[in-house]
Amino acid sequence: MGTKSLKVIIPILLLLITAQFTISADYLHARQSKDIFLVLDTSLSMVGQAGAQNIFGKVKRSISSYIDQIEDGDRVTFATYDTDVRIYPPVYIDDDNDRDILKKYITMTEATGLWTYTRKMIIKVFEAAEQVGKDDSGRQTEIVVMTDAIDDPPPSELKKFNLKEFAQKYGKKPELWVYILSFSSLKNSMAAQNLSKDLGLITDQVKVIESGEPEKAKHALIEDEQKKEAASRNIIIPIIIAAACILLILAILFFVKRLSELKVTGKLEYWNNEIIEPYTQHFDLARRSAREALVGRGLGCVLNIRDINIKQPFTIKAIRHEGSIHMQLIGNESAKLEMVNRQSDGLLQDGDIFKAGNYTFKFFSA
Repeated sequence: MGTKSLKVIIPILLLLITAQFTISADYLHARQSKDIFLVLDTSLSMVGQAGAQNIFGKVKRSISSYIDQIEDGDRVTFATYDTDVRIYPPVYIDDDNDRDILKKYITMTEATGLWTYTRKMIIKVFEAAEQVGKDDSGRQTEIVVMTDAIDDPPPSELKKFNLKEFAQKYGKKPELWVYILSFSSLKNSMAAQNLSKDLGLITDQVKVIESGEPEKAKHALIEDEQKKEAASRNIIIPIIIAAACILLILAILFFVKRLSELKVTGKLEYWNNEIIEPYTQHFDLARRSAREALVGRGLGCVLNIRDINIKQPFTIKAIRHEGSIHMQLIGNESAKLEMVNRQSDGLLQDGDIFKAGNYTFKFFSA
């Protein structure tokens, strides 16, 4: 692995480790922001027409209560449907003022529709979700449909909206969750099966929540969302921790490898310069695998010269400089080093000659 590659990899590893732990910490305290579509059935059956129970007031109050549970950072789109579909402008939730805007939409809503055109609603709402997702990707999308009825379209428009063609155009959306809050015996009925089948063309994440009371249905929805988010955390947190551990191990191995490469190398020729015809000796600095080598006299010196007249040894140390490994020459008060062949920059080059006390040294890099 080249030095330049190593210089690039190590900050990336550290950045990834930091990011993994940051994501893990953030995930424990906050969930992903959502795009929520609240879709309300406004057909006449919701107010008790055709022998049905009048639950519309309760449903609206339940929605208002549910809005209080929506977290800051979410974006909510309110829609109603009966014979037609009406989609209100999205509201970004930053504080209670934004929640009040949604509640006003709901307060003004009345159930006056003659038909329950569910398939049209599915297509129109999914198209809106598709467009919102393009404008701001990266959010989880949830559609919550509150109804007490089945698909009951106007007879003149039975074949106008084709879900299969729509699904072929847009494809399945695995990140799209759909909740059907039913306030009648819909869950195990043929109507529920048909509705789930229709929705299944677009997403596999469909759940029918049946309850005779809107408030109970709302609590069931919130409980289901909490379970889903807890399950997501249970999956992602071990993955994040495992990835962080792997990256940490790689970083440690990387540092160990970098340190292991720092070894003193090269050879020294040396002679006593106070003698007229000195005997030149040779020493291989790589004889002992170490990051630094002491040269002088006494215990601890790799190169022990008995008659050198310095009290403390000088050091030749392997360092990394500008991406390459170099030998650094380090003196002290006793061993004052004098570079002979050039001005000293603290680093040894091939052929450098320097003096220490009564000895002269010549360094060879190989």
